[in-house]
Amino acid sequence: MNFISYIIVFICSLGCCFGQVPKGEISLIDPSAPLPQALTDTEMKKLTDSVDRGLKALARLQEANGSFQTQRHGKPAITSLAIMAYLSRGHRPGEGPYGKQLDRALNYVLSIQQKSGLFAAQELNYPEINMIPRGGDLYVNGGGAKTYCHAICMLMLGEVYGLTEPQRAFRIKQGIEKGLKCTLQLWDIRKGEAKDDGGFRYTRPWRDRAEGDVSVTGWHAASLRSIRNAGFDVPEKVMDRIANFVLRNQTPQGGFRYISSDDRSSFIMTAAGTLCVALAGKHKHPALLKSSAYLSKFSARNINAFLSHCRRYYPYYTCYYVTQASIQMGGQLWVTGMKECYNYLLPLQDPTGIWPRRGSAAPYGAAYSTSLAIIALTPCMKILPIYQR
Repeated sequence: MNFISYIIVFICSLGCCFGQVPKGEISLIDPSAPLPQALTDTEMKKLTDSVDRGLKALARLQEANGSFQTQRHGKPAITSLAIMAYLSRGHRPGEGPYGKQLDRALNYVLSIQQKSGLFAAQELNYPEINMIPRGGDLYVNGGGAKTYCHAICMLMLGEVYGLTEPQRAFRIKQGIEKGLKCTLQLWDIRKGEAKDDGGFRYTRPWRDRAEGDVSVTGWHAASLRSIRNAGFDVPEKVMDRIANFVLRNQTPQGGFRYISSDDRSSFIMTAAGTLCVALAGKHKHPALLKSSAYLSKFSARNINAFLSHCRRYYPYYTCYYVTQASIQMGGQLWVTGMKECYNYLLPLQDPTGIWPRRGSAAPYGAAYSTSLAIIALTPCMKILPIYQR
């Protein structure tokens, strides 16, 4: 996307956020109609100011090598989320107040790609990838963070591709092509049971013996859709296979479960599952009407809304998926989802601009919480290509 197109998308997106609410009752979901107004002009101004303060504070968390402060194994993913936070406000590498910082961050992510094509701090230990981990640090020798890192880095590269000068764009293209081969290898490295076919996992299998989970799969679905939007060859059958995995994990109540052996759904996984199926182009699938009805009950005032299937507390992660799924589905769900996350996230920001560490992901630090909060708030600006429906 060239600069002029980038500005046009931004201006048009403001019409979606500031435009008039369609006359008459708003449908629960309406993926093909313009987005109804979710926030007032005053709220949009507060949101924009909040995001700008957050980005200014986030810049102080960048380290000399271009990465952002967090645990070592999470640096590729957290740095990619930070880049996406800036991109989602219209900033781009090499330009403007954060141009040099984005250049350094992007260089860091590209530099950590392993020989296999994996974007992670360490290479996967392929001889051990099909072994169930036993004790010790599960993030070493094929542990859990690596496939998350890879998917998040690939998503960011798909979003930034086309926004950089030609030499950098060529380097990104090489990274994406090599990374895509790795993604598909991770997917097919071991044939699982039919119920788990199409899902991604940390290693395969994990301690619970599942071959796929909706959480990891959500990041891979977004990354594959992003690079497909950028012009890379991701066949429709790949997205269909992912969607079918997610659809097999819907509960009778309409929510989505984390893994196939679980009988519980959550707002986090329901939003992630809805997003996966929507990114596969199946916005009008009957299952999404059920999942959207489930999501319409999301209330940020209820702490249980942020709990995972195993009762862990993920407020930023939940808000991220709720606004992503809501913008894809449109209608009243978009209005409710965006408003709930706005009302929760803005008061949480501290005077320095940082969103504080909170919940089960707190060990990943303020760069994680601040980046994810910003990405959860900026769908209303509709700048990132992944926000397009």
